[in-house]
Amino acid sequence: MTAQELAITTALERTLTSSPQLQLYPYQLRIDEAKTLQAGLKPNPELGVSVENVLGNGSLSGVKSAELTLTLSQLIELGDKRQRRLESASLGKALTQAQYELDRVDVLAKTMTDYLDVLELQTVRSWTAERLVMEQNALQVATERSRAGLVTDADVLRLKSRVLKSQMDLKAIKAELQVAVRQLAANWSNEPDFDTVQGQLAVLPMLPSLNEMLAALDSSPQLGFYLTQERLAGTLQNLAIANGQTDLTVGAGVRRNEQLNENAFVLSVSMPLALSNPNAGEIEAARVTSERSAHQLKLSRQQLQLSTGRLYQQLTLLSEQIHDQQQAILPAAESVVQSTLKGYETGIFDMTDLLSAHEDLLNAKRNIIDAQAQFHRQLVELERLVGMPLVVNGPAALPSRMKE
Repeated sequence: MTAQELAITTALERTLTSSPQLQLYPYQLRIDEAKTLQAGLKPNPELGVSVENVLGNGSLSGVKSAELTLTLSQLIELGDKRQRRLESASLGKALTQAQYELDRVDVLAKTMTDYLDVLELQTVRSWTAERLVMEQNALQVATERSRAGLVTDADVLRLKSRVLKSQMDLKAIKAELQVAVRQLAANWSNEPDFDTVQGQLAVLPMLPSLNEMLAALDSSPQLGFYLTQERLAGTLQNLAIANGQTDLTVGAGVRRNEQLNENAFVLSVSMPLALSNPNAGEIEAARVTSERSAHQLKLSRQQLQLSTGRLYQQLTLLSEQIHDQQQAILPAAESVVQSTLKGYETGIFDMTDLLSAHEDLLNAKRNIIDAQAQFHRQLVELERLVGMPLVVNGPAALPSRMKE
């Protein structure tokens, strides 16, 4: 590999390291850790001081008859509130991690798609260059034959027009390729230090069985996110129920009577009268949210299964089409070119017939390029759904799980 050629593994590593979207997650995880710390805190005890029978009149003037009470009280949370808070905070952190996995796959899929854009443009550039060489050779032959009066000036001008158009197409593709290279490097927020990428569109990875891919959905990032979301909703429902239970406050202290010069202990217990559940609305909202999360998980699973089956069928069809084009259409077009060339040399066909045969061959090659590029893009989308490795090269059976 030269210094100006980029490998897919390098592109994905750079994306994981420097993607702007993924760089924010460490901050969110620290926020979640702080929330977990907060959830585990117990209520602090309260210190109370009260003075009675002071600054009155008569026998209660001054502080001679004062009663000083010093109490220490503690709120005791009932209903496992602290444990429920810790569970909710822990699942909140797990949901952030699940969202990270989901975004990580999306970011890698975006990089892979941009990589394929560059690879396709490189392939189209080579195809256009091949067409240009063919037309330039034809123009050179036609120019020589026109001097002998075997080709009309109109045919020569027509060939010059084709050459000019192909040159313009090649220039446009090179400019588009430069834009695609910069777009690829933007995935890791940097200027490109490459101008080409490794890989061949013609190399198609082998697909696992549909059953294997459907089984892999259980570990897909999307289902992982919704599963964690469902668990969090259930925990928040339990927390809402716990918060609806009244707490107990106990206290103890000392009372000093200055007039009698006596001390006494003071004990207190208090609890709100729960004539109705003070958290009834929150409990009902949490219950409905939990049901919605369960339904969303079910719908997501069904949608993933349908999308996976659809994409797998499309990939199978594309693979068959590419095989048929390579094994039947392309050889037939090449055979027509050879026959037309022999007929041209013997005067049976003219330059227009020969160029038409070459054009059909080039179009067959271009159709294969388009089908191969579509195959790889569909594969990236399928891999994004099931969480499988994002690859461009093969042929090899793909692993069943996306690796770090």
